[in-house]
Amino acid sequence: MWFRLWNPAMRKMSQNFGKFRDRYSGLGLYSNLKFAFGYDNSSETYKIVMLLLDDIKNRTDVQILCLRYNVWKPIQNIPAVLLPFGVTDPGVNDGVYLNDTFNWLALRSEFLPGRYDWKKINVDDFVIVSLDLRTETYTQLMPPCGFNEMSPIEPSVCILLDCLCFSNDYRRTDFVIWKMEEFGVEESWTQLIKVSYQILRSMYGGVGDLNLSKWLPLHLSDNGDTLILAKKLHDPPTLADHKMQKEILYNLRDNRAVQTRFDRIQWFSVKTYVESLVSPTF
Repeated sequence: MWFRLWNPAMRKMSQNFGKFRDRYSGLGLYSNLKFAFGYDNSSETYKIVMLLLDDIKNRTDVQILCLRYNVWKPIQNIPAVLLPFGVTDPGVNDGVYLNDTFNWLALRSEFLPGRYDWKKINVDDFVIVSLDLRTETYTQLMPPCGFNEMSPIEPSVCILLDCLCFSNDYRRTDFVIWKMEEFGVEESWTQLIKVSYQILRSMYGGVGDLNLSKWLPLHLSDNGDTLILAKKLHDPPTLADHKMQKEILYNLRDNRAVQTRFDRIQWFSVKTYVESLVSPTF
């Protein structure tokens, strides 16, 4: 396996780098491996983070590839348990990049292999693990205190308005997004958006379809008026449906939701887009 960087502005593709033997295939590549891509401003270089979930030892091993040296380097294991790769939805909790850091939603408590039970997890088990690409060390952040009740749908983290955000389903009646005003300061969590499912339900004409879905925030306009949400169905009948998303535009000013003309968009996992004038050697 290897990686390539593509610069859409310059229309250039890099050579292969970060090559490694696929010694993880026996573990189930897509359920045990995750990758994250970001930029380290302090060293002016791109870095790739590889996460390997070892569900036998109940830990997540981490390696970092610095493009400047093209060598994989192991670092300290993540000090919490990431949500099991095989049971989370692709693209939901793959980690988000913000200000030289990667941030993942994780669990404090351990779970036994094959015995991940969502019903036994409570809100106190959750923690946000933040990896600083500059120092390659971790910090742990608590979710907002307003997140005080579990839901059948897993919460998630995202980036909106250049801030770390936490979204969760509330009693299957509302979709709530919290914003960390000052990154790293847990006391700065504030409720950013609360969307009633009653408004979203009117678009689909049925409760069942809505109750089996997970809403993912994709983008919030600079003026804070328009939110783009992706609706992801749970337990789809086919693999093809599992990859499909429906996108809507939600206008916060008049509480109105409309479906985009892109009725279904297919993705495999989150792709991180990093703006930078620095380009690798092609």
